[in-house]
Amino acid sequence: MYNRAGYSLVTLLLVILLAISVIAFVFLYQLTPYPSNYIPDQVLLTWSEDPATSQTIQWRTGVSVRKSVVTYMKKSEFHSSHAHLPTIIAAHSKLLWLPYTINDPMNYRHTAVLTGLEPNTTYVYAVSSDTNRVFSPMAEFTTAPATAASFSFIYMGDVQNGYDEWRKLLLRSHKTCPTAAFHIIAGDLVDRGFARFEWDMFFHNARGIYNHKPLVPALGNHEYQLGKPWLYHRLFTLPQNGPSSIEPQKAYTFQYANALFIILDSNLPPETQTEWLEAQLAQSSAVWKFVVYHHPAYPSSKSRDNPTIRTHWTPLFDTYHVDLALQGHDHAYLRTYPMRGGEPVPSSAEGTTYIISVAGTKFYGQGNHEYIDVGFTNTATFQVIDIETGPFERLTYRAYDVNGVLQDKLVIDK
Repeated sequence: MYNRAGYSLVTLLLVILLAISVIAFVFLYQLTPYPSNYIPDQVLLTWSEDPATSQTIQWRTGVSVRKSVVTYMKKSEFHSSHAHLPTIIAAHSKLLWLPYTINDPMNYRHTAVLTGLEPNTTYVYAVSSDTNRVFSPMAEFTTAPATAASFSFIYMGDVQNGYDEWRKLLLRSHKTCPTAAFHIIAGDLVDRGFARFEWDMFFHNARGIYNHKPLVPALGNHEYQLGKPWLYHRLFTLPQNGPSSIEPQKAYTFQYANALFIILDSNLPPETQTEWLEAQLAQSSAVWKFVVYHHPAYPSSKSRDNPTIRTHWTPLFDTYHVDLALQGHDHAYLRTYPMRGGEPVPSSAEGTTYIISVAGTKFYGQGNHEYIDVGFTNTATFQVIDIETGPFERLTYRAYDVNGVLQDKLVIDK
């Protein structure tokens, strides 16, 4: 006998299954606008060892290029072309297989760590396959000074959306401060951290910048989508000197000249990094101390808050006098008054300044918080931080928009 109820139930289940399949296909299966090929691309500088004596270089090729090399020399000794770069280092090459990137499911990621470099020295380099010798464009990098020295760096908050607009901001930052030693992004570099095509758009729009200037990334919540930041870890080679209580490269530290930088993972319970954080701050004699993490201790948002960060981390910032906390996540610009013990204090000598920046095209409302010194929304910014040393120690902080208009400024003297 014909069972209308049973037939309807089966039909409903099939419709639900089809809907789930369509959603999964749209969500997971994507076309990358920038597939790989035999020409090396996505060339990226990071640090995994001492910035004064090493440089880590990462890049991509298609599956036809299984092995790759980097060739380099001091810029002061360079006179001709790729063929005259005498030092050749073989890369560590690993297959990256992501079947849901349907027009480019496989490529090779290559990493080379150059060591034994001289401090405060500019090198030229190029990457190539070790078979057909197709080179990337020539680029250069400069190692960190071994002692106290003046330098500048660029900090940005979330990119996440609007990569083509972000490129304009990135190019403006380079034009404003071409001598910047490196760039920091405080998490949410992309919108979907598991999606290859998002990273391909990120790297494409960073072309010509991060192959000259090392990128110092922190983990945001969007890198954690689908549970773990596994693709982030495949794309970035970072220091493994973080706390033993968490996975390597999620938190790390380095010193550049007379400044200490500590990168934290605020997606994890803060207490997992507190002991290590205190050890890094306590043993440091650096003049300037910076912490970088994603979720802000003092939000700009009207409704979001991160009290556990204030409980576990900010007392250490007070004790060891962190100068600036560089954050993201809330998508509205904020600079606090100097803060100590949860309250504004009269000067930067007495407290830490907390900053939230956004570099992409997604913005949130700005809350009316008593700790805000400067706040606004609907404006993407980059921040140039100048460290001057010599007869005096001075930090000059400036926030600019995409047109190069100065939006905020702070000077700290020591």
